[in-house]
Amino acid sequence: MKYFTKEWYELCQKTSFHLLLEEEKQAETFSEEYFQQLYNDKLKDWLDFQEEVASLMENDGTVNSDESEPFNREKAIEQFHDGFVYNQEYCKRGLPETILKQIVDIRVFTLDKATHTVINAVTKYCEENERSVKTISGNYRTYFEEASHTFGQEIIENFGFHDCTIIKSSRNGDSLTLLLDNTGGFTNIDEVTFENPTIVKQDSLLEGSWWLYDEIYIVDDKYELHVLLRNKNMELMDFIISADQVSFKDNAKDQL
Repeated sequence: MKYFTKEWYELCQKTSFHLLLEEEKQAETFSEEYFQQLYNDKLKDWLDFQEEVASLMENDGTVNSDESEPFNREKAIEQFHDGFVYNQEYCKRGLPETILKQIVDIRVFTLDKATHTVINAVTKYCEENERSVKTISGNYRTYFEEASHTFGQEIIENFGFHDCTIIKSSRNGDSLTLLLDNTGGFTNIDEVTFENPTIVKQDSLLEGSWWLYDEIYIVDDKYELHVLLRNKNMELMDFIISADQVSFKDNAKDQL
């Protein structure tokens, strides 16, 4: 990847820490009592919301389907706690040490309360990251627009599998085919075939990987596809493949 690198993707995740923050004077000093009160208030709001959603779904007749189940208070409490722990660790990993040192209680920050000084610092940090993210995205769009005349109309119209999942990767003679689950994506294409392929880079298994971002180039008169994926272990991985030709198929359409 030249633009949508792993580092770029990680930067994308560091653009929204400030969005839900609310200024709170009590965040200036450490207080176990304040944290417990804040946690319980947030938990109550979470439980009320989850119970309301479950009630609406029950009235709609969707409870007992594959997608939902009756409200379980104990399970909801556990889910809230797990989410809180995850978000707290995410803040610790995502924020720079200079900002973390200004946060008196990371638990309170995780529950969206902070001092005026901290909010300003976090906002500045996130906005700088967002500018960098947008600049890189804009640079790729500029490149693509300038180079698109070399790709061919089929590539331009069909290439784009953000949020698809690779179900299977299979070789057949001089071709490599990727079967895609496009349920969460923005395309009807569910099969991509590369003719006379060469795997330039592949960090781990493709099956089960989530397609995040992609780039395309012409290198030595071949198509070279760069893909940023997230594998089954939730790790970012690079996949780069070179091929003479790339073809696309919509199996659902073909079956009509």
